[in-house]
Amino acid sequence: MAGVGDVVGADVLDEAGHRVESQPTIQVGVSHTDVARRLVDATDRRAGDQLHDVECGIAYGPAVATARTEKDRRRLRRSAILAGVGDGVVATALPLLAVDLTRDPLAIAAVVAAQHVPWVLVHLGWPRVRVDRRTLVGLVDTVRALMLGALGFLAVLGHETMLWIQLTALVVGLGEALTDGTESETTDVSGLSGRAMLAMGVVGLPLGGVLFEVFPAIPFLFEVLAFAAAALYALLVGRPVRPPAREPVDDDEAPHGPLPGTQLVTASAAVAALSAAATTGVLVLYAHDDLGLGAPAFGLLLAGLAACTAVGALAATEIGGRIGVRPALVASLLLAATGHALASQVADPDRPWFGVVALGVTAGAGMVAAVLARAVLQLDARRPVTAAALRSFHLAVWTAIPIGALAGGWLARRSSVHQVLLDAAVGWVVAAGLALLQPAKAASQEIV
Repeated sequence: MAGVGDVVGADVLDEAGHRVESQPTIQVGVSHTDVARRLVDATDRRAGDQLHDVECGIAYGPAVATARTEKDRRRLRRSAILAGVGDGVVATALPLLAVDLTRDPLAIAAVVAAQHVPWVLVHLGWPRVRVDRRTLVGLVDTVRALMLGALGFLAVLGHETMLWIQLTALVVGLGEALTDGTESETTDVSGLSGRAMLAMGVVGLPLGGVLFEVFPAIPFLFEVLAFAAAALYALLVGRPVRPPAREPVDDDEAPHGPLPGTQLVTASAAVAALSAAATTGVLVLYAHDDLGLGAPAFGLLLAGLAACTAVGALAATEIGGRIGVRPALVASLLLAATGHALASQVADPDRPWFGVVALGVTAGAGMVAAVLARAVLQLDARRPVTAAALRSFHLAVWTAIPIGALAGGWLARRSSVHQVLLDAAVGWVVAAGLALLQPAKAASQEIV
């Protein structure tokens, strides 16, 4: 359920000009599933930061780790890989279980919304979470294992309900947000996130569809093993993992709204996130009813969209360097709109590939827009953007996700899933217009 297109978090500069890790924002542009967001966290961090680092002329050297640190790092990486597989399985299985119970688009979209609400709450409260990160990750993975196991047990008995599925999505989303915040604080953020996202996209997503096809309860019972093992590896880390020291500037100088000059690009990113989430909320209905995809094919669809998203993140730097950051941002948003518009018109169970390709176009283009939007934000601010200064931007994007998912479900209930895709295409165009309205600064926008 991580969707195709978040403006996910990336490294930013602190007040001294040094790079710090910020929490990734959720699905800003191409997010069709929760998984896509998680898969591209690492690539977006690197790609978005390359744009800013190249323009600022900053270079960084590798960190040196002790043998003990390496041993703990390996355990954390194994924990991240197992949790990544679990995230992928649940991202596929939860919407499939929901669509088996009801065809109400709003109820199904509420599952996606519930999984993204915790990201907003964690974003607001994360600076005040000061507990040992090793204990935190072990606890949230254990809770996810228990919650998903309970859902699997109910599915075996045939007593699962939409309310329990939505509550499970809320707990799963809370675990994802807390785990991601912990990973973003480490010096091995790319290693942890990269391995977790690869495990999610390559193994977890397709596996979730296959297990669901065998029996709907199996993927959730499998999650007990995956998350329990992930929790065990995290708790086996040989020393406390304390949160970084809080900088007074983070709280005292954090803006209460968008940075001056960045209001339009922030609004553009929020509208893009809203549009992407609207389709994410009803994606399983589109895949099942309009494309005629079964459970295994749905898992492959999510994996393909995640791959398109990752490609978009990697290509964003090159595209922005060739045609300029803002023109590339506007073009990618318009291309994302084209993908959704086409998907609304070419859906056919006899020829599902046309719809799949259209969704893939939106996934890749939306991720390009997500990376470039963050680069434009830093350029328009006309100064180094701190993690504190990015909070309002991230909050706007994260808040748009659950709202967009619920809006998509409501519109689909009143009209159709096809209409939601068309409305999302209009939203992408609006986002492009907002990005285009920003005053041009040609001299600073070109990547050298």
